[in-house]
Amino acid sequence: MAYRKEKTSEYLDSKGLSDLIKNDDGNIRVFLIFGEEDFFIEKEADIIKKKYLGEGAETMDCVKLDFGRKEFDIEKIRENLELPPWMSTKRLVFVTNFDMPSDTDGVIKLLSEVPDSSILIFMTDKVDKRKKSLMNAFKKYGAIAELNYLEDDKSCKWIAGVLGKAGITIDMPAALSVVSRCDSSMRKISSETNKILLYCQGEKVNKVDMELVEMICPPDIGGSVFNITDAVGQGDAAKALGILNNLIMMKEPTQRIRFMLLRHLKQLICAKDLGDSGKIASRLKVQPFVAGKLLAQASRFQMNTLLMLFHECVKEDNEIKHGNLDDRKSLESFIVLACGK
Repeated sequence: MAYRKEKTSEYLDSKGLSDLIKNDDGNIRVFLIFGEEDFFIEKEADIIKKKYLGEGAETMDCVKLDFGRKEFDIEKIRENLELPPWMSTKRLVFVTNFDMPSDTDGVIKLLSEVPDSSILIFMTDKVDKRKKSLMNAFKKYGAIAELNYLEDDKSCKWIAGVLGKAGITIDMPAALSVVSRCDSSMRKISSETNKILLYCQGEKVNKVDMELVEMICPPDIGGSVFNITDAVGQGDAAKALGILNNLIMMKEPTQRIRFMLLRHLKQLICAKDLGDSGKIASRLKVQPFVAGKLLAQASRFQMNTLLMLFHECVKEDNEIKHGNLDDRKSLESFIVLACGK
């Protein structure tokens, strides 16, 4: 499985933002929250509501302005900010799904004039950090948080933390498999972790291993591709085709299977070239035990075979994109070809 590398940021992360909100004495009037991971962005929105809104006051003292990926309306935001809170310490104005207006001076003026009785919260997937004057204004008048995807080991720790609170342990391979099955999406990871938690509580299970993850969670396409390659290395076409068929029966798109196969072949070529699990882990950004498995699998192939398979897979991918090959049949033919090498 590819190991996701977390992007570094000069801005607050999820924990830093949560701590800032919880410790705020009512001095923060502006938040800019952006990034790839909408799970954490929505989580922070909930924390803000819990902090500043009175019980049952959301319909009265909170408004969400969605601008449909267009420039937001400064005057509309100002009008909502100037309304007083009715049942809360603050009125919350959330601005979502927007583009920054070209009127930079107008935005900066808006930020500087947020009344003490309101909080203005901007939430989006990305912002133009090159607009230094705007970013500096957000820093001056409030707080900025960038919430991107976590490194996979941090996602694993998150899973372990959730289960640990219920007295349930999970080993690293099992946790990493959950992350892989969810494409490192925290929203999916949270959902699958809750499924595991409910199962363990219902069945009085206190340890989660790979067998349990296999039983409860959706198929691990990365693990399945690894097993297909194992079968190819053994020349077992029937086994490899059986695994492929199971993936397709589980509604995994053939295009995605091919993408994962290409990526795995690239990893094997790298592993074969480096020949050392430590170097593989460092170069590919994978967990050490994954690097060891890649090295062991790569040892079953000649380098020229791996290169041939990779180039053949790329060639077929191009043919499919031009409508010259059927995706599933070409995958099956590729596996049969690979098993004969």
